[in-house]
Amino acid sequence: MGLDATYQALPGGSSLLELARRNIGVGGWLSSVPRLLREPREESLSPGAPETDELQLLEAVKELLRARPDLATQQVDLGRRWDHLHFVLSDRRRNEPGEEDDSLAGIAIRGEAEIAPHVVAGQGVPLRYTRPETVERIARMLEAVRFDALREHFTFANLREAGVYKCPREDGIEEAWQWLREHFVLFRAFHVTAAEHGDGVLVRVD
Repeated sequence: MGLDATYQALPGGSSLLELARRNIGVGGWLSSVPRLLREPREESLSPGAPETDELQLLEAVKELLRARPDLATQQVDLGRRWDHLHFVLSDRRRNEPGEEDDSLAGIAIRGEAEIAPHVVAGQGVPLRYTRPETVERIARMLEAVRFDALREHFTFANLREAGVYKCPREDGIEEAWQWLREHFVLFRAFHVTAAEHGDGVLVRVD
C-alpha cells in the first residue's frame, strides 16, 4: 500500500461538498468522485449491491455533470510522486522537512483544509479542499515558476536527506526528473483551467 495523489476540480460552494459535510455516509464515499465523474454509472460503484449512500453520491455527481460536463476531464494524477513535486516547488519543504508547509506550493500539493472529520479516503487520510480564491493564487504561482531552474535541487542526495516519499534510485534520477517535468506541465494547466472556471480543487493524498 502507498499514498497516491489525485486532484479534481469542483466548483466553489458545490452542493456535492455540502452533501458530504452533512451526510456521514456520503462523505465516506467522496474519494470516489473523480472516478464517478469519468464513469457516472451504477456499474462504477463498489462490487455487490450498492449502498444507499453510494447511490446518493452518484446522483449528486450526475447532477453536477449536467451543469458542468467538463469536470469529467478536469483532474490530474501525480501517483506516488507527489512529494517529488512538493520538494521541487517548495523552498520550505526542501529546507524544513517534517514541518507543516503552508506555502502556496504546499497547499497545491496537500490541499488547503479538511472537508469534515468523517470525509476520509480508503486508508483513512482526510480529503482536503482548496478554495477557488486560493486556486487562483496557486495558478498564478505555478505560471511564474521556471521549472528547469529547479533541477539543481532534484538530486539523489537532496531527496534522501529530506526524506522525500518514494525517493527514486540514484540511477533513476534523470528519468524521474523527466516524468516530473511532464507532470508539472499537466499540474499547472489543471490549476490554470480550474482558476479560469472559478473552481476549487478536491485533493486526495491517500
